[in-house]
Amino acid sequence: MSKTTPRSEYLTAPQAAELLDVKIPSLYSYVSRGLIRSVTQPGTRARLYFREDVERAATRMGGRAGIPETVESAVRWGQPVLTTSITDLSEGGPRYRGRPAIELARSGRSFESVAELLWTGVDVPDLLAWDASPPPSQVLDGIEQAARGSDALTGANLMSLATSVLAMAMSGKPDFERGTTAADAARLIRLHACAMGLLGPRKQVFRPARALSIAQILARGLAGEDAADARAAAINAALVVCADHELSPATFAARVAASAGADLGACLQAAIVTHSGIRFGGGCDRTEDLLRGVRSEQELQSLISAYVSTGRQIPGFNPVSYPKGDPRARYLIDLASSLPAGLGDQALSGLATGPAGGDMLHPRIDVGLVSLAMGLGLPRGSASALWMIGRSAGWAAHAIEQRLAGFTMRPRAKYLSPV
Repeated sequence: MSKTTPRSEYLTAPQAAELLDVKIPSLYSYVSRGLIRSVTQPGTRARLYFREDVERAATRMGGRAGIPETVESAVRWGQPVLTTSITDLSEGGPRYRGRPAIELARSGRSFESVAELLWTGVDVPDLLAWDASPPPSQVLDGIEQAARGSDALTGANLMSLATSVLAMAMSGKPDFERGTTAADAARLIRLHACAMGLLGPRKQVFRPARALSIAQILARGLAGEDAADARAAAINAALVVCADHELSPATFAARVAASAGADLGACLQAAIVTHSGIRFGGGCDRTEDLLRGVRSEQELQSLISAYVSTGRQIPGFNPVSYPKGDPRARYLIDLASSLPAGLGDQALSGLATGPAGGDMLHPRIDVGLVSLAMGLGLPRGSASALWMIGRSAGWAAHAIEQRLAGFTMRPRAKYLSPV
């Protein structure tokens, strides 16, 4: 039996132009407008073009066939389908209610204050930590017992587990009937941060003895007490730039759940399991697997060439949202490079500071998070955990906004008969 040749993730210029039904100069214009990404073909000056971008352009613009814009093409990174006052995307990265996320991180704003801004629209710049009691001991015990002996401890699995354990321990009306949505969101995020201690050196749920910020809990749980404050500042910055990113698939899932009347825990659970897919959180773990084995820029270049030559996309590079590169990735890479010596592995610093492997190969936020996690000496899996815990603030904000919108998200499908 003959083997099926895997479909390449890249197209040559003639192949891309044929799919678009345009001439090659028109293909180049799509590239210059940021609609289609390209990468240098190893060993030549020729370029390859991302198949998914070409197919998306063919659907949205129809080449010369004039295919009209539809809801189906809109949900494939197309035209806006919902209104929001939470976050918009710009070339400089996301802006939370008009405030650039990277500027908020650079100014030292706490993740907690940014979460409150996303949830309520009220700016509380002096908020450093949520004033709340630690998670109940029986809940923390339940997480440890359920995770004991597991060889599948990831940030996503631990967050999903913690959400389920807390839901089983609670009873009564849902948060939107009790009027406790923001408080419940803070409680859940704090619990998720404590659960990450199972990834750390002690392999235990972190149990704060006093009021700590989310970044402080993560620094202590993931790396221990040594240099915890130095790590917490960098972790806080990562949480801030990860807090929201408009309608990512996980955020969309949270909004769908909210529109159906699900409580906050269920909305976040929907987002967690969606984000765990290999295109997002799971992809971040793959990026980490790739980068943790690299010890020189030459090794990285060779690895990238091997991926491109076999038609595979390189994990962690070329974000659809930012054709010229994700500014959050550049910020996190620079932050990793500026860390004091002794916190962690400094070997990765500088490997992805530019478009490695060609002038159209740019790092996604995955690379920035992995760079920072390695620079801080955090255990494997921490990068995706930081991403998801930070993004929980945005998921909660979108669940709140969707409830206020007051409609159920239930689109229709266009049925195609098999006959």
